[in-house]
Amino acid sequence: MELPPTLVEALRRGGLDVGHVVDALAKSLDPPSLAKAHAELAVRAFREGLSLVEKGDVVQACEKLYKAVEEAVKALAIAGDLEEAKEAAARGRWSVSLLDKAARRLGDRAWRAWTEGYFLHVNGFHEVRIDITDVKARLPIIQALIVEVEKMLRG
Repeated sequence: MELPPTLVEALRRGGLDVGHVVDALAKSLDPPSLAKAHAELAVRAFREGLSLVEKGDVVQACEKLYKAVEEAVKALAIAGDLEEAKEAAARGRWSVSLLDKAARRLGDRAWRAWTEGYFLHVNGFHEVRIDITDVKARLPIIQALIVEVEKMLRG
């Protein structure tokens, strides 16, 4: 069952991240459904990030692009039955450390996207010390991971 757009928007307005809601529901979803939910969030966040890049909104673009990578790593780690995904399920949440380890185990594409996404998160969202050209330079690396997730969604 898909969350109605009205509910998703209400969660966002209330300051709740839909990804965290998916994490909270993880115990009630089977791994393929959970991986799919994270993959869908990754694609949606990437599209929103691209729109924000076009508008020149560095801070919000960085956060959306980071979120896209985070959700993509979760999706692929769950689909690949990685130990990090199992540990996140046991803990009831993902940590940066688990995401980092999962990205490395997923291979070069995921690792590079994770590294660039985290750079954007810290330097573009938290520290606000980069400009839109720095964000655009990282898009191809992040997009390569999103393309992989889109292929996973198509089955």
